[in-house]
Amino acid sequence: MRMKSTTWRKNLYENHGLPDNYTDYTFLEELRKNIKPNNVTAKEAITLGASISIQLSVVILFVIVFVWLNNQWTTPNIIFMSSSILTMVGYFLYTVNMPDMSDRLSKDLQTVLIFVAFGYILSPVLKTLTDTVSTDTIYAMAIFMFFVHLIFSKYGSPQESLSDSLSITSSIFGSLMLASRLASPLHAFSLLTVAVQCFVLLPFLLSQLDHKVVIAISLAVGTTYLLVEISSILCIVFVGVTIFVHIVCPLWYIRWQKFKENIYGPWDEAVIS
Repeated sequence: MRMKSTTWRKNLYENHGLPDNYTDYTFLEELRKNIKPNNVTAKEAITLGASISIQLSVVILFVIVFVWLNNQWTTPNIIFMSSSILTMVGYFLYTVNMPDMSDRLSKDLQTVLIFVAFGYILSPVLKTLTDTVSTDTIYAMAIFMFFVHLIFSKYGSPQESLSDSLSITSSIFGSLMLASRLASPLHAFSLLTVAVQCFVLLPFLLSQLDHKVVIAISLAVGTTYLLVEISSILCIVFVGVTIFVHIVCPLWYIRWQKFKENIYGPWDEAVIS
């Protein structure tokens, strides 16, 4: 007597006497590869690299300001006035096309006055906040915090996320560490003002501006010019890292797209369209 063969079907709720992990030749008929290609152009990849280069240049520029203040190469008044002028220019560019400008200007002016008042009053407290911590530890903590800032920055992504908050918090914490090692409360207040402008306000302006590549190149050239006066070795390292993240990494990314192989099939989660 000939026994009837059992036909396998893709059904989780019926038992045909076959093992749970059994499949036949029809299982891979629905296999699809690379159905959602990530066709990133060279321009898009280099633009994303420019966003990373901009963040790196901003961090290095902030550290240069700290070195200038720490070595008494400039005065806190000059730093505060120069950064304030640049902030007003940036604020104008950010709000030039916004409606209800008068209402927004009054609210933003109140915020600025509150920050200036509380920042100046609390600067003497900041100066004594880390007296018991060694300078080497302060520098190590600041470097680590700026690395965290660079890693978790959103780099042009419009969505607000936890990583964005972590990036801002770590940059401000690193700025506080450096400011506590300056000569006077006025020096510390000036550096904290620059920190807020660089790490809190500047990203809002950059999100509204196009031509990220031009901005990145301009900042990199300016940073290189200022950094060469401090250390030629650090200047060379900065130029090398900038070229690597701005040009080399995006070109590698585009080249490696042809090696990517994503598979799709009946094992994927169901998607309701």
